[in-house]
Amino acid sequence: MPPSNSSQEKIKILMVDDDEMVRIYFRDIFWIHGLEYKYDLTIVDDIKKAEEIIDNVQTRPKIIFMDLVMPVEKEGRTITSPEAGLNLLKKIKSTPELKNIKAIVFSGHSEKILQDQVKSLGAESYLIKGDNLPKDLVEFIEKISQ
Repeated sequence: MPPSNSSQEKIKILMVDDDEMVRIYFRDIFWIHGLEYKYDLTIVDDIKKAEEIIDNVQTRPKIIFMDLVMPVEKEGRTITSPEAGLNLLKKIKSTPELKNIKAIVFSGHSEKILQDQVKSLGAESYLIKGDNLPKDLVEFIEKISQ
């Protein structure tokens, strides 16, 4: 029997990543560990969809897991760049009604300069894909959602 959550609303979590395998992995972690009873997980594959969700007070998450390197429109072309994720993070942390969203970067890039840049912009954490087992992510989600 799933745990009752009738006394409180589910915590909204948004996951944005352009890699389908990462999106499936994340969804499976929630399903396998029964987290769907406590969390309302929304997964999207691009920045524009993520912005629509965070800009709407009805769908705005408490927590966002986001990749850095994603497609972005630049000079009439679509390129893949960390600029996409960094710009979304800047928007979240510089907009008064969004700044309380807990932003966690979930990236395959382990460069310290990127990690430092993300932390200086106000991200709560920088997790490197491949360095975290599903149980580690579950523990992290439980901790950050407090």
